[in-house]
This record gives sequence, structure tokens and C-alpha cells, in this order.
Amino acid sequence: MGGIASVVAMSDGEELAYQDVGARIGELVDRLMANPDESVGERVTELLDWVDVFHREGLTQLVALVEKWRGEIFLESAAEDPVAGTLLDAYDLKDLILPDGGSTPPPPPPQPTVVQIRKRDR
Repeated sequence: MGGIASVVAMSDGEELAYQDVGARIGELVDRLMANPDESVGERVTELLDWVDVFHREGLTQLVALVEKWRGEIFLESAAEDPVAGTLLDAYDLKDLILPDGGSTPPPPPPQPTVVQIRKRDR
């Protein structure tokens, strides 16, 4: 896996370390919720609810489709990835994928059997 991106950028060019994005979202929500116009807070709440539904339903369906196609090892890897795992955890999907907390790594793939073929002299 490529690992965690150290810096992510928004469309306006603002950059943050990935691990700081959640905190920045929280700061922005708090500032908007503190607006003296109550309708702003109501709109922020509705926006967050719709974004949550959009992501939660999409991720839940994606996980179900991957499981259906026997992608357990892929899902375990995604759940343990710093970026994908954070997103899955935000929607309570990580525990469904790694019920044991991910402490047991998946078994390694089987090693290929090497067969040596010799040409017989005639």
C-alpha cells in the first residue's frame, strides 16, 4: 500500500496533514454552529446529516459488495490502512470488518510449487 498521504489539499489550495482534517472539520462546524443566526446552525446540521447518510450508505454498500465477492483480505487491509481505516471507522464499519480488532494478520498467500522439467535425451 502507498501509506498515508502526509498532506492533502482542497480545491482552493489549502493544505493540511491528513490526520488534522477531522479536527479542522470540527472547528469549522463549531464556528458555523455558533453563528447568531439560528438558521445557519440548522442548515449546517442538515448538511452534516445528508453528508453522513451519503457516505454511510455508500460505504456500507461498498463493503457488502466486496464481502459478497470474497474480498475479506482486501477489506482487512483497507480497515488497517491509516486513511481508509479512518474513514471506515468514522462510519462504524471497521469493527464489522475486523471484529477481533485486527490483531490477527491474514495468512500469507500460498507459495507456488516449483517443478523442474528435464529434457530427456533420446
